[in-house]
Amino acid sequence: MTSATARAQTTEQLIHNFSSTMRKHLREHTEGTNVNAESLLTTDYLNHYSGMVMLLEQLPATPEELIIYLLSWEPVGYEEHFETSGFRDGDLARTAYRHAPENIRSAFDQVIERLHNESIRALNLVRLQAEEGNTEALTKTCETSAPVLRELIDRASAIVNQQTGAGNNTQQDIDSHFANG
Repeated sequence: MTSATARAQTTEQLIHNFSSTMRKHLREHTEGTNVNAESLLTTDYLNHYSGMVMLLEQLPATPEELIIYLLSWEPVGYEEHFETSGFRDGDLARTAYRHAPENIRSAFDQVIERLHNESIRALNLVRLQAEEGNTEALTKTCETSAPVLRELIDRASAIVNQQTGAGNNTQQDIDSHFANG
């Protein structure tokens, strides 16, 4: 074994040990918080998306009153959410997210990316249909988009809470919901 290979292995071992120690330390601080001790994530972040979906669900009944709120909604990143939300354990949530197990964080981030993209797609359709005054299409978009977004929120929540069976819609299933909207 060359000295460069030995140094690389030692560095990898140090990084692994530090990460394990950091996760253990963070887990010790999750009791009494909304941060899940296993995933080191919190579902509080998903409330941002849930609020948008509730507006989408209610929009057909009172479009004039809710459209401005819905169209002013913007997605925010996980860490950004906790910088601005006033969440009591925001610092812990941000730090824990950075040290969440890679497989969990990666799965969560993938679902959040889809949730972000589908939210923007739905909002763009709503904006266009509202500008055109096409209330029938607007209603259909709301009715088809909200369940898809809720499914993604549920999947993200299942990852946070370390539950299995978080649904199995494919991107093609989601695309077909919007294509029909």
